Amino acid sequence: MNKEKVLEQFGLTKAEVTLYLKLLTHGEARASELAKLTNTNRTFTYDRLKKLLEAGLVSFVVKDIKKYFKATAPNHLLSLLKEKQEQVEAILPELEKMSAGRLLGPDVKIFSSKQGVRTALNQILREKQLTYVHGSIERFEKMMKEYFTIWNARRIKEGIKLRVLSNESVILEGAEVDILPDEEKSSITTFTFGDTVIIVLWADIPVAIQIESKEIAKDTIAFFNTIWNREIRIYSGVDGVLRAFFELVSKKTTVHLGIGYSWALAQVYGTKMSDDWHVTRLKNKIHSRLISYDDADSKKYFRDRMKQWKNFDIRFLSQDICGPACMTLSDHMIATFIYTEGDFKVIVNKNKETIVVYKKHFEALWKNGKK
Repeated sequence: MNKEKVLEQFGLTKAEVTLYLKLLTHGEARASELAKLTNTNRTFTYDRLKKLLEAGLVSFVVKDIKKYFKATAPNHLLSLLKEKQEQVEAILPELEKMSAGRLLGPDVKIFSSKQGVRTALNQILREKQLTYVHGSIERFEKMMKEYFTIWNARRIKEGIKLRVLSNESVILEGAEVDILPDEEKSSITTFTFGDTVIIVLWADIPVAIQIESKEIAKDTIAFFNTIWNREIRIYSGVDGVLRAFFELVSKKTTVHLGIGYSWALAQVYGTKMSDDWHVTRLKNKIHSRLISYDDADSKKYFRDRMKQWKNFDIRFLSQDICGPACMTLSDHMIATFIYTEGDFKVIVNKNKETIVVYKKHFEALWKNGKK
């Protein structure tokens, strides 16, 4: 974390931050000595010291009619924060009386700049409610940097749970995540909690739109829930293929069954990805059974892979019997891989009844498969 930027949040200039840090490391020093250390003139340095004295971050002692300045202990910063909090709390009742009554319609505020976004998102930390997040977490982290780290750490400490809908591979403590297809990629992030909706547009100068409305928040959560864990979705491209393969083994399952595998399909995801997939599979103690095409290349490839990896069994059937697409299932989903000319599509289906039917279909084919 950048200590200079954090100290600037106390209302200090860069020159004052530099001077304070020099005093911390140097100990007691006269203004003329500090001017040399910071490469500034004595008058400028003395003015900065005056500001630090007023802020309570520097003290001085007189020795032989000369002033020696010294930085106060760093934990004094926490006392300053507490003092500011107490001052704000003291005037809050008066400010609330001055504020106009609520409008009949939604109360909408717009915050511009990173500081404005921080002001809006800090409300999540104050409200401490389950928060529904729809959109980009990576943009949030990339744009807000240190603030994202602080915000997330405070969220975890306060026990604030998240539900996240994103096309990104998100891993956050205390968060449930449902992955969206790339077609639903967004550079906007919506946060909904209580009666509040905050929409953040991650432009060069980010903008946060905060809406206070019970009705709008309720509708936003209802829309979120129609997408959350929906039964059918479509992934595209090689990245979609890889995503589906890893989703099948990302959590424990009693079965991992596949039909229509081939040497040609193996060339799409490559040996390195396959090895990583097997590591994940074995970590979650998943036994995989696959039915491959019975062409010579496919037989050689999968027989070699069976020797390399444990709990990995293959049988072989003709392409006519396997069908035109590769289908793979676990306890929680079916992924159907469709290969058209120049494109890849994956249909992900989480319908439980469909999973049961295809399990029976697989077992019938497995009995007829050749080793």
